[in-house]
Amino acid sequence: MARRSIFNSIGKNPFNIIRLLINLPRYVRLAYRLFMDRRVPIRPKLILLASLIYLISPLDLIPDIAFPVIGSMDDLAILILAFRYLVASAPIEAVEEHSRR
Repeated sequence: MARRSIFNSIGKNPFNIIRLLINLPRYVRLAYRLFMDRRVPIRPKLILLASLIYLISPLDLIPDIAFPVIGSMDDLAILILAFRYLVASAPIEAVEEHSRR
């Protein structure tokens, strides 16, 4: 798996979203393993944790009740950006090691 290309081309092809959903369990496991890895800096871990808290928080930038589709998409976008930052900030060796598992 390429380090920085996990979500790079989602918008270019609608089938990439399907591929993302199929691989979602792998990405969740990778995020968890990187989160627990001591080699990864604390800042990206805190950003990922903050995005998860934002996801379950009743406070929202775009309310889900007023804008159901767009409101959910902003939550997802924040989570994806936090995951990308975690992967990009992690040492290459850690990402490759955890990706192979």
